[in-house]
Amino acid sequence: MTEQGFAACLAAVLNGEVDVNESFDPDGVREAVPYDEAGVLTRNAGLVVRMDDGSEFQVTVVRSR
Repeated sequence: MTEQGFAACLAAVLNGEVDVNESFDPDGVREAVPYDEAGVLTRNAGLVVRMDDGSEFQVTVVRSR
């Protein structure tokens, strides 16, 4: 999966275009773990999203307002 594909999938989930209560496999996500559990050395909040194909994406959460 590309960065653009991952971002589009995440946007669809957050915008309610995908019902996550249904049996839904968002394009091969194996797991999502918080940064601290994944061993990411940062003070930021966020997730490491691991895909079935072995790729990983990091999603940093920064409050802007």
